[in-house]
This record gives sequence, structure tokens and C-alpha cells, in this order.
Amino acid sequence: MSTSKPLITDSIIEAARWLQQGQLLAYPTESVWGIGCDPFNQQAVQQLLAIKQRPLEKGMIVVTDSISRLTALLSNLNDEQRQLVLDSWRNDSNSDADADADSVFDCDVDSQQAHTWLLPLSENLPVSIPAWITGAHHSVAVRVIDHPLVQQLCQQVVSDHNPYGFVVSTSCNPSGQPPALSLVEAKAYFLNSDRADSFNGNENHKLSANISGNQQVGYLKGETLGYQLPSQISDALTGQVIR
Repeated sequence: MSTSKPLITDSIIEAARWLQQGQLLAYPTESVWGIGCDPFNQQAVQQLLAIKQRPLEKGMIVVTDSISRLTALLSNLNDEQRQLVLDSWRNDSNSDADADADSVFDCDVDSQQAHTWLLPLSENLPVSIPAWITGAHHSVAVRVIDHPLVQQLCQQVVSDHNPYGFVVSTSCNPSGQPPALSLVEAKAYFLNSDRADSFNGNENHKLSANISGNQQVGYLKGETLGYQLPSQISDALTGQVIR
């Protein structure tokens, strides 16, 4: 039996390195824990879809730290559409990665809501968005994330192949289960398969996903921002609220 321990870090640099090496990473977001990977790494995305039991056609949300990285993706919107998107992100508690982190955690979490937008794909993108991220759609779901830890993470993964600083962000839970709200719950869902048998013997815990050692999930320590409202997903072209 393997004695390997979960990969847990409080280092943004180490967590970014894991992502760049094709690792899956669980991390706190505004309201729940998320799990993600490098969106340009097809194998990593396929592993994530498998442990989430999520169909490829649905597509994946990606997050970044700054509006300034999205200029090309916003270019297909008219002025009114673009302004609506920008206002939603600027009105969030911490759309600027340089904002004071304490102010984020002190905000009115009962009324705060993260905003994700479906942005139409453009032929003029510096790097194309892969089909395993867009799924069956002609758009990509993007959020400028409020969480300061994840903003720093996005900054660290910016590269020639990922100029947007994108990190995949989907709720940290297998399909049909409630999202994890803490590091403990996140670890409970996605254990190394060698450790899952002993874990599943405790009926007080949730069932963990069965993954092999080379698909082990890393964890970035932190707390959610405590937002009570789930993130809102809207279509940037029509303004329609999808969720």
C-alpha cells in the first residue's frame, strides 16, 4: 500500500509549478473550493473531467487575475456589452490584484457575488482557446477572480502559451455532490486511490473520487472569501443570465 501523502502547500510559487507540470490543484475561491489545472494541458483537463465525472461538451470555466489580460477576448463585444462586463468585474470587491487583501475578507459576504461571462471567441487571439475548454460552445467562460491567493496564482502561470493567466476553475466535488467548503472537505473528495479504501470505511465522510497516483491532486492552503451567493454566469453578447 502506498504511504504517499496529499500534496499540500501554502506557497503560490509551488502551486503554480504543479499546474505547469500538469498537476491538478484544489484551491479556495470566493464561495466554495475549486479544483483546476492548466487549461492548455489537454491531459490535465481530461483527468479533471474524469474525476469530476463531467462531460467535455459542457466546457470549463477559467479564471484570471486581471481585466488587462483579456483585451483580445473582449474585442468582439460592442461598447455597451463590453462596459457591462467590465463594470461587473470592477464592482466586485477585489478586481485588482494589488488591492488590500484584508479588505476582501472584510466585505459584506452576504451580498457579494462573483461574475463569470461567456465571451465570444475571436480569430485575433494571441493564443487560441482549446476545444477541451470551450466544449460545444463558441465562447469561453471567464471570471476575473476576487480571491487574492488565486489572483497571485494566475499571475504566476502567465507564459507564452498562457498569456491570459488562465487557471481552470470548477467546483471541488464529483458530479452530483455538494462543493467542498474547506481544505478538509476538498481532500476528502479527491484522495489517492491507495488511501481511499481506508477513508471510505468511515461513513461520516463523503465518498472520495478514485484516482491513480499520477493523477494526485495538490492543495493550496487558504480560506474561501465566504461569499454566500453562487457565482453568476451570463452571456456577454445577449446579457442573459445562464445561472
